Amino acid sequence: MKKIFLILMALNSFTALGNPLGGNPTDGYCQTVDGSACGWGGGSSSSRRVYKVPNRWGAIYVNPANAAIGYSENNTEGYRSANKEALANCIKAGGGKNPIASDGKGCRRMTEVRNSCSAVAIGGVVGNGGAGVKSDDNLEKAEQKALAACSEYSDKCVIKYSGCSRHPDY
Repeated sequence: MKKIFLILMALNSFTALGNPLGGNPTDGYCQTVDGSACGWGGGSSSSRRVYKVPNRWGAIYVNPANAAIGYSENNTEGYRSANKEALANCIKAGGGKNPIASDGKGCRRMTEVRNSCSAVAIGGVVGNGGAGVKSDDNLEKAEQKALAACSEYSDKCVIKYSGCSRHPDY
């Protein structure tokens, strides 16, 4: 009886080690990017599909000298493209100008995200106020965090932009 028990334990251990990434392919659950390590092979059962979520990038730029805000969202080309788009939008929001603030910079990147949400809150007067920029998987939480960060610098903060960069199906 002990031998049968030990054999069963060994077989169970072998099965667990045979799929080190987790999941049980016969149940349609597997933790891999493409399912290849789960032994699914050529099966096309809908319960065994692995979805590759397309990446979407976003960025926020702010110029404290003129309170211009530029953003990009749902950019599918990558961080660099999202940052370039947000910088161009910041300059455009400033009337085509990019004045230099007291720290020697004009529009500056405040955040960049991938498949997430972000928000920017601005408070005070132009050139002497505060800004808070935060990101989160949840849009409302990103807004709350941005308002809280801005309130450290100013009493009257308002959300100037908030949005998500992620595929609408996910």
